[in-house]
Amino acid sequence: MDFLIYNSAIKNKEDVNLSEILYKEAFSLNHKIWYGFGGIPLFKENICLLESQAEALNLPLPQLFRNKRELFRITKRMLNKNKFYRSGYIHFHIYRENMNSELLITSSASRDFDFPFSDHGKLITISPQKKHSENGFNQFGFFNETLWQTTLSQLKETHYHNAVLTNEKEVVCECAFSNIFLIQKNELITPLLKTGCFSDVLRQFVLETARSLKLKTVESDSIQPNDLKNMDEIFLASEQAGIEWVLGVENKRFLHRHSQQIHEKLNEFLKERSSH
Repeated sequence: MDFLIYNSAIKNKEDVNLSEILYKEAFSLNHKIWYGFGGIPLFKENICLLESQAEALNLPLPQLFRNKRELFRITKRMLNKNKFYRSGYIHFHIYRENMNSELLITSSASRDFDFPFSDHGKLITISPQKKHSENGFNQFGFFNETLWQTTLSQLKETHYHNAVLTNEKEVVCECAFSNIFLIQKNELITPLLKTGCFSDVLRQFVLETARSLKLKTVESDSIQPNDLKNMDEIFLASEQAGIEWVLGVENKRFLHRHSQQIHEKLNEFLKERSSH
């Protein structure tokens, strides 16, 4: 990455003191958006989510957010100046600076064109960590990040890649950094938001994609950890990691036919969106 956006202008990274910005003691709100196929297909939805998070935090948005068309244009231009033509991530950082906010937008590139899909199945277990379903901030990624990092840290030196988080009622919520989706026969089941699960932009698009494939979608507030072993298939989904099919929950193993179909259909949708 040679170019970034600082407040309202594209700058060469050599002209910006990143150390001073990134290590400020002021509160920062961070958010990642996937780009690919020559566009930023979920840009509008992600900016709305970013605005919702800022509003919940009483964090004033930088001036550039007042003109969404210009925000999109300058972000796309930054990708082009970096020669990031395949896919990757755009990183938004909003810093509280007294009564105002500063904006830093950076980007990173991937070798792939398609939306990410894990070629290797993930092994997951049940985390001892708990969420509290009544907390209204559960839906936002920034609020869960410390809990997710703790969850993954506890898996170090084990053969597990992720873990299922439950709430105080022992009901399944999510995995670290990802929503969880279960398939049983012709139903796709995922935790209801009131369980305390987080909600990124991708969650709703996965549900819509499943319905387009003639799967019945169910949002449930009663999924127990033991229910996972009765499923035909499980996958994780997030804009940060893409679609990750679950090879096994502890000693139970699964297939991944539907998750692959959902990824293919979702990939087609994102490709079409990027062309507009």
